[in-house]
Amino acid sequence: MTNTYNRDLHTHTVKEYKVQKDTTARDFSIGLTAGLVVGSFIGLLVAPKAGKDLQQDLSQKSESLKAKSVDHYNKQIENAQGFKEKSNAFAANLTEKTAALKEKAVQKLNNSDKDNHVTFNELERQKQAIKSEVNDDTLAQPIAIVDKSLDTPIKDEALTEREQTIKTAKDADNKARNK
Repeated sequence: MTNTYNRDLHTHTVKEYKVQKDTTARDFSIGLTAGLVVGSFIGLLVAPKAGKDLQQDLSQKSESLKAKSVDHYNKQIENAQGFKEKSNAFAANLTEKTAALKEKAVQKLNNSDKDNHVTFNELERQKQAIKSEVNDDTLAQPIAIVDKSLDTPIKDEALTEREQTIKTAKDADNKARNK
């Protein structure tokens, strides 16, 4: 299988790549199967048997194949009916469990409303507190957190990145205040 994948082009989405599939094994298998079927049929026709004997053999084989296929079909129908019955029973069981869970949830909701009643005024106070916190310019910007127990080269990179992040945040904050 030839692969024309180029990681750089793929990651930067410059252009698509194509993967060419090698289908020689599949083609060989199809050709082999077709050859066997055709060869078997020609072998039967050319066999050193009388015409009547060959016809009887072919008719017996076709009857046995027909009987096997009918039996197989009937078994599949029975399996499908059994599966249908099982799925219907499962669906009914699931419906009952869902109804029971719904009833429990409704009961819990009704009980919790009595215990945890929040007034409209309390909600308004919470809403105003959130608005004032959002509009407060004195709150500090979040900074990168570095695990102090980390003793690897990654720690140094992380600390450097943390310092750069803090510096960038302070610069942006100063620009915002100067404007």
